[in-house]
Amino acid sequence: MERIFYVRCPSCQGRFCCSYELRFATVELVCPFCKGSFPVTESPEIDDRWR
Repeated sequence: MERIFYVRCPSCQGRFCCSYELRFATVELVCPFCKGSFPVTESPEIDDRWR
């Protein structure tokens, strides 16, 4: 099972999951709801618990 983590978009507050490979990467995530982009560190919520 692939490990994932959840983030919340700082613009629209949409919550979505990402591959854990991106958790500490220096890339910008693209929100699937509003299409805004942001680095992981700007997410107001990061949930990376094991499920």
